[in-house]
Amino acid sequence: MKQLSRNDFEDRLLPRICRTRTPETAVFELTYGCNLRCLHCSNPTHKALQNELTTTEILNLLDQSADLGILTVTFTGGELLTRPDVFTLFDHAATQGFVLEMISNATRVTPELASRLRALPFKNICFSIYGATEGTYEQVTQQPHSFTHFLDGLATAAEHHLPVSAIRMPVLSLNAHEVLDAKALVESYGFKFQSCMEIFPRTNGNLDPLRYRLSPEEKIRVGQTLWENPIEAVPDPSCRSTTPFIECACGQTRFAVTPYGEMNLCTGFPIPRYNLRTGTLREGWEVLKATVDRASETRHDDCPSCAVRSTCQQKRNHAWLETGDMNACLPHYKAWATLEQQAYVSIDPRQSR
Repeated sequence: MKQLSRNDFEDRLLPRICRTRTPETAVFELTYGCNLRCLHCSNPTHKALQNELTTTEILNLLDQSADLGILTVTFTGGELLTRPDVFTLFDHAATQGFVLEMISNATRVTPELASRLRALPFKNICFSIYGATEGTYEQVTQQPHSFTHFLDGLATAAEHHLPVSAIRMPVLSLNAHEVLDAKALVESYGFKFQSCMEIFPRTNGNLDPLRYRLSPEEKIRVGQTLWENPIEAVPDPSCRSTTPFIECACGQTRFAVTPYGEMNLCTGFPIPRYNLRTGTLREGWEVLKATVDRASETRHDDCPSCAVRSTCQQKRNHAWLETGDMNACLPHYKAWATLEQQAYVSIDPRQSR
């Protein structure tokens, strides 16, 4: 029998998945409980409430995921490592043959925990960084000693050769001045640094996290400091999307499950909140597909004809989270896209032709 590497297998499988609207990735938010209290967090709470899914319920949903043909399972939170049964869930997922991924803040990664993670088939582990100094990091997390715990976790992950794909920094008004120092810190451990400047409202509609979002001008400045080869970042101005109204993979090849058993398009697009305690993943997937297929442009949707669409970072979930209307044009994103397009033209005059 011919054997394929995992990458070759995925390369052959994914095009078929996209054609058939088969779910490939499931994201499980195991808990909203967290040992940090990050000011920008989009989760509705930092607490593990009593109505979160039980161990048995999650194990059942993992079994259903296998029956549905899911290839990749991503575990996240909150801080998923605060959940006492987390390795029971990891171990069960491993027996189902999933490709495993994990998102964590790294502060609870001890040598014992790292050894257990190393024994599991995790393909990607992503950690978060909130600053390069104790003062900045803990201004974001609102928790004393969290920076020390983060550094200990990072060192432990490096020593145990965990499959860390990236250390990602949400760039905020509170930590933007340390972005290059954070990059240097991450790379000193041998890890890849990533930045993210998209800050979302909380999934319950609370807009407080946006108070810490960089202005469009600040985003351009930070982006330019991080570009190693700016010309490679220049987009094709003729690029126009021909994909569906909701352009991402949500409801096409992936879905998310909240700690309360709600099945949604993704963690940042919390609709349609299909109740998995009264229904199944297979039934819920049909509801998600229908949700995507019913969504459509309205007369006030300016995206198709917008002059800065090729550089705009706004997605349908951004508009929905901030306004409740997927068609809304958010001034913040339009200003960001306009400045970014101007920045590209200044780098490569060919873009103005």
